[in-house]
Amino acid sequence: MHWKEQLGRHEVGDTVFWQQTLSPGDPVPGRPKLVWPGEDAALTVKSVRSGLEPLAKALAGLAAGLNATVRNVTTHTRDELTEQEAMERLAAYSYLARLLDCCEIRRAS
Repeated sequence: MHWKEQLGRHEVGDTVFWQQTLSPGDPVPGRPKLVWPGEDAALTVKSVRSGLEPLAKALAGLAAGLNATVRNVTTHTRDELTEQEAMERLAAYSYLARLLDCCEIRRAS
């Protein structure tokens, strides 16, 4: 929801939002993009840019799995997660959030 708000993209579903937001190419009117900053020709920049979209897709699947196996189980029982278990579940999302926070918002001119 944070990124949909930042980009003004409430009209689209989550999967399509991330596909359009992280896909390669230039933004089009009404569809801003998050882009890893840097020179287009730099190898590290190319690598991070090419990895953001599949990483976001993989974490979307992870989110669905975590919702079923962690959130639902936790709310249906009185069992509590240990600090270590909770941190393990948050680590992947934390990494993606850090990458996205480093990105530039690019809008069509």
